[in-house]
Amino acid sequence: MKAIIIGGGIGGLTTAIALQEQGWNYEIYEAAPEYKAVGAGLLLGANAMKVYQRLGIADALIPQGGHLERLYIKDYKGNVLQQIDNDLLQQQYGSRSLPIHRATLQAALLGYLDEPVRTGKKCIAVTETSEGIIARFEDGSEAKGDILIAADGIRSAVREHYIGSQGYRYSGQTCWRTTVNMTLPEAERIVTSEVWGRGKGIRASFMHVGGDQVYFWFTKRLPEGIPLTNEEALALIQRELANFSGHMKAVVARINPSQLIRSDLYDLAPTKNWHKGRVVLLGDAAHATTPNLGQGASQAIEDAYVLADCLSLHYDHETAFRHYVTRRMARAHKIVRISWQMALLTNWEGGIAVGLRNFMVRNMPASATKRQLDFLYNIEL
Repeated sequence: MKAIIIGGGIGGLTTAIALQEQGWNYEIYEAAPEYKAVGAGLLLGANAMKVYQRLGIADALIPQGGHLERLYIKDYKGNVLQQIDNDLLQQQYGSRSLPIHRATLQAALLGYLDEPVRTGKKCIAVTETSEGIIARFEDGSEAKGDILIAADGIRSAVREHYIGSQGYRYSGQTCWRTTVNMTLPEAERIVTSEVWGRGKGIRASFMHVGGDQVYFWFTKRLPEGIPLTNEEALALIQRELANFSGHMKAVVARINPSQLIRSDLYDLAPTKNWHKGRVVLLGDAAHATTPNLGQGASQAIEDAYVLADCLSLHYDHETAFRHYVTRRMARAHKIVRISWQMALLTNWEGGIAVGLRNFMVRNMPASATKRQLDFLYNIEL
């Protein structure tokens, strides 16, 4: 059996590794002409690291990322609203969250593949036959397989042209991300703080992701598509973070505006159409979420493991796809919903509203916090 995987990002690469473990053949097609060591960082949740433990990858990844002991949500004055002890995650759930540069993770995953990724292959059409599935690419070439796995992101061409969706939802926030090269003080290397400003979606964070690389991101409530050059964006970031406490301004001072990556933050309206015929959706193509829980990549990684497991247990692809959806859809949609609600919460403005918001977050009952951690990280694979 052979799977055609459209998309060579984290979800697609992890899917290939998981299928490889199950004895499947696969081919991966990536639209980008080549892999480049650009981009920014991400936080692999303890749930994603549990998947990589199962796949025998986690021990190799850990030395390539940063080492976090605590994760905070703070207000801009430095007051702690919530915190997560990464050591406690290890004790309770058997794994810990890992900050890592996206390019570092992709390079590591590529090293586990038996088959190379075919780059410069933009999928433009999918045709199902009685014998299998055919993917056709912009350069005129085609690929044939038994199933096709669409891991081509929130703007999935496969989904839009073959399965359909209920459309995109703009969160009201724009995000800028980058990686800066600098040596953080030891106390700053082992913690990360998501710092909330005085409403209007203003948040910022930085974290050590390995070596001398520090991942930084900033969000603000803005109309979608508002035209700003990178230099104007950096000036905006500096202005909005001028009153933030701690090491934030030192990190911002090292930002190269040419390396800022802008994203208007959308998610995908939840849909029950995750598969059709021999085609199945994975990761952002199925359930794109806003990044407020830091679970986008982690959920794609979970998808990859579960889909490969279902395909190994059920020879018929339709049965395998149905079991995959049963095991994954409710959880993924709940994460999309919670993340969306967090975006709305941080969009509040005005002194009274922001004060109430911070009070609610700071005084969340320990039992509610424990339920959320259990939901995110106490996963059964």
